[in-house]
Amino acid sequence: MLFRLESIAKIYQGIGIYKDIIAHAALPVKNSRYNWHILSNYQIPMAHLPHCEAHIRPAQPADMPACVEVYHQSLSDMQARHNFPPSPGQPPGEMLALYQHILETGIFYVSEVDGQIAGMACAILRGSWWFLSGFWVRPGMQRSGLGGPLLRRVWQAGEQAGASQFFVWSSVDLPAMATYLKLGMLPGYQILTFEGKALLPPEPPAGYALGLLEIDFASRADEHTLDVQRQVDHEFWSQTGANGWQVRHQDELIGYFYLAGGLIGPAAWLDPVHATPLLTLACQAAALQGTSIRMRIPGVNHAALRFALGTGLQLIGYSHLLLTAPFGRLEHYLPSGPGLF
Repeated sequence: MLFRLESIAKIYQGIGIYKDIIAHAALPVKNSRYNWHILSNYQIPMAHLPHCEAHIRPAQPADMPACVEVYHQSLSDMQARHNFPPSPGQPPGEMLALYQHILETGIFYVSEVDGQIAGMACAILRGSWWFLSGFWVRPGMQRSGLGGPLLRRVWQAGEQAGASQFFVWSSVDLPAMATYLKLGMLPGYQILTFEGKALLPPEPPAGYALGLLEIDFASRADEHTLDVQRQVDHEFWSQTGANGWQVRHQDELIGYFYLAGGLIGPAAWLDPVHATPLLTLACQAAALQGTSIRMRIPGVNHAALRFALGTGLQLIGYSHLLLTAPFGRLEHYLPSGPGLF
């Protein structure tokens, strides 16, 4: 893990051993038997990284702005450590609404150090599902013994609530992935992100029509596709600006999709024969808004992958779906994102 000099100075201010290291950081450290962290061109032994004394407690509504701050700081730090192009992530207002929704309908814990929120972990509970919606620790405090107990507290709360299917939308950050693997969430599929302008036919697919999404139908489609119903999430999406559409084929409802600023998802269809027509309708609706199209596709969903590649969308990134056991019919599904899946 890379540390900036000013970060080290702030974190370890007042700890004697680091005063000398920081003061003499212009001198390279020679080879040693220690395991080392890189500090610019200089090194600090891992043996001296302090263990954070943290207080873990249930989150409160007043904590949500600080949790959004932790998310943005940690995301920027992760991107820098992996040399990813800078990306602002979801806007603060959207993240605040999302975290408030999770707080009200799921599990949410924070970890405090010296009275300040240093980390947060949250998960949604939907039927048998436990889905990790967020797990972030402030830069400079990772690998300090803070994250593991916080994540286990949220995991245990899920077990106590009766969850039996645990999964996470994991970034490519290796320490985080290792933590998830140790808990028993093992590789399922990659989640591939595509974006761009799709090459589409001028007319909608014959025999298919759109209508405003009815939550009762969406819940039935979710139960078929995901093994759970989640009416509260559909209510959240509809209240936060996403446009929900249901698709009919010859007067029979066959699936649904949401569209928000060019992002297509969640989307579900009941039979594989309807994948291409539904995705065509979704992309045509996005094109009418004049926005670039984006969709996130589970690796098992070959029909959607072929559609994305065949219409000229570009692969721009990937994540990992780690899970304790397979579930649902993800070959018929596009997730909404790493917050609510």
